[in-house]
Amino acid sequence: MMEDRQVHRLGHRAFMLFLSRRCKFAVFLFLLTGAVWFGTMQWLPQAYAYWGSYATELILLISIAYLLMVLLRTYIEYRAYTYMFTRDAFVVTKGYMTRTEAATLYHQIQNVNIERSMGDRMTGVSSIVIFLAGGQHDSPHNRIVLPAVAARKARTVQKELLVRARKHASAGGGIGDTAGDRSPRSTVR
Repeated sequence: MMEDRQVHRLGHRAFMLFLSRRCKFAVFLFLLTGAVWFGTMQWLPQAYAYWGSYATELILLISIAYLLMVLLRTYIEYRAYTYMFTRDAFVVTKGYMTRTEAATLYHQIQNVNIERSMGDRMTGVSSIVIFLAGGQHDSPHNRIVLPAVAARKARTVQKELLVRARKHASAGGGIGDTAGDRSPRSTVR
């Protein structure tokens, strides 16, 4: 059983997955740099070679700066994405400029699915989708998604959520109703 109030992170593969989703434009800029350099060497007259070299260096500097910005932004987003189990709720925190904290009461959990696309299977990660009771499954307000969790850890989190949801549903499910919850109380100061 996972500990209450312990903050968990997504895992190192999540960083690589987040980065691969963001670096497409950086790759395009590096390809453009190579094309300009090749064009300068092959087709530009010698009189204009200086300007071609200048353009190549400028595009290369822009490419490097953009790649560094993407790396920094992705790392900060990766570090800000956490989740934890509390006595009454599952809490997911994300965002680095605007922090979003979504707490799901265990008795409101209807279903916990593990989704794996082909890319997820190749990298060994899964997305955990938590559906809440009431409403439609396709509504973003009735589900919480935990992306890029290692496959084994995803199964552990799924099992833990279902056990806690079952326990809270059989105990009456209200906040402060501890008939079925024998875990030690934690105090926040």
